[in-house]
Amino acid sequence: MTAALVSLSTSDSRGRAYLLFPPAGGTLRSFDPLVGAVDADVRGVEYPGHGESLAEPPAAAVEELAALSAAAMPAAWFSRSVTIGFGMGAFVALETAQRLGVSPRALIVVDACAPQRRSPDKNAKAGASAMGRVFGRTGLTPVAGYRDAPESWEYALDLLLGDLQLLNAYRGPARTQLSCPIAAIRGTDDPASASGDDATGGWRVWTSGPFVGRVVPGGYLGVLEPGREDAFWARIHRLEAAFVSAEPEVA
Repeated sequence: MTAALVSLSTSDSRGRAYLLFPPAGGTLRSFDPLVGAVDADVRGVEYPGHGESLAEPPAAAVEELAALSAAAMPAAWFSRSVTIGFGMGAFVALETAQRLGVSPRALIVVDACAPQRRSPDKNAKAGASAMGRVFGRTGLTPVAGYRDAPESWEYALDLLLGDLQLLNAYRGPARTQLSCPIAAIRGTDDPASASGDDATGGWRVWTSGPFVGRVVPGGYLGVLEPGREDAFWARIHRLEAAFVSAEPEVA
């Protein structure tokens, strides 16, 4: 079993570097519009049993996803990348860095509750019908391109339910801080956040470096809605500038 590190762009690898970790139910296909809107070396991790790695048996735990991701990751490249984890991908990204023993240039987590404030069993009893209703909401971009075909919708929903099982069993990472800056972004209408601090200030404890928190318009993964690609990268670049200034701030 492997996790695939996939190059998503053709830009010069000596320039800006970004590493993307998909959310629960997501594949790297979800990032196609995002990658096309930036001139950078963008790579992503395709989880086993997902997307282009569909033939691989799925991982049995979030920790296993991180171990597989670390095994596929060139540490030198990882250390100069801005690593962005969406939803579940935020936990996989943090655990990957811990296993590599190397911090990325920065870690950005999007719509992910801080690990110590999670409710792991929240979705344990949710069935396919209930999750299908949630999955169909605007902003849940893992289903992009799947709505028009019942077979594709079923495939996408199966991925989501499988990943939610991993999240329900996940008890959080080791209490090991990263040395890089961390930024946490959440949507104002994200129903998973009980309070604004869940996905922003709560991440502060996971870095010994600068921390930036942002609350942005939209729902869960709303930053990935079609048409918001330029705004997304503009926000990322502003965060990078804030990191350089090394002046922590929380919005």
